[in-house]
Amino acid sequence: MKTLELYLVRHGKTVFNTTGRLQGWSDSPLTPEGCQVAENLGRGLEQQRITFDAAFSSTSPRAVDTARLILNHSGQAGLPLVSLPDLREYCFGGFEGELTHIVHDKITAYRGLPSTENWLAAYRHGERNLIAESVHALDPLGLAETEAQFSARLQQGLDELLARTPHNGRALLVSHGIAITTILKMIDAQSTLYQSVPNASVSRLHHQNGMWAIQSIGDTSFSLL
Repeated sequence: MKTLELYLVRHGKTVFNTTGRLQGWSDSPLTPEGCQVAENLGRGLEQQRITFDAAFSSTSPRAVDTARLILNHSGQAGLPLVSLPDLREYCFGGFEGELTHIVHDKITAYRGLPSTENWLAAYRHGERNLIAESVHALDPLGLAETEAQFSARLQQGLDELLARTPHNGRALLVSHGIAITTILKMIDAQSTLYQSVPNASVSRLHHQNGMWAIQSIGDTSFSLL
């Protein structure tokens, strides 16, 4: 049975992260700060002599660019980077690119809650992905994913990653905030709240005997500051 150590990294900070807009399947470029934290992570991995047998990202440019910066600054620029569409962020459909606070206000009203703060508390501590449930229901284009569709897609991406990684290997995967949270929840529903890990942080996963296990979540200690 294949054993795999996975370094699951959130992409660097982007323009949309800075301006408070939803990205999902749409994209915006890394900011200078976003590039810097990716470079810092690469240098930190090199200093700790952590190398990868395979490298993956979603197909979103912000994830691809982050992965290449990490590899370039960890001494592994020659390692091929494989981009997998199934490991993209949640699709917000007609809300792609919208200001985040506007979407939260719409969901607050839809759910009949007294304030956005109440909605965010309910979302973060929920037993299921309430933002996917709400956005899917409210999407004017009908393109937003359900939680089940999103989770199934991510599982397919992880299965492909596993199949393309050498036996007993270590892999890098650069993905996205909600995607990473969903992957962690798929492994252990109690492992984290519904909130994104920091940009360029590392969540370490281990796969053995057909099962995933979480070793750390949102670790920023690998970066060389």
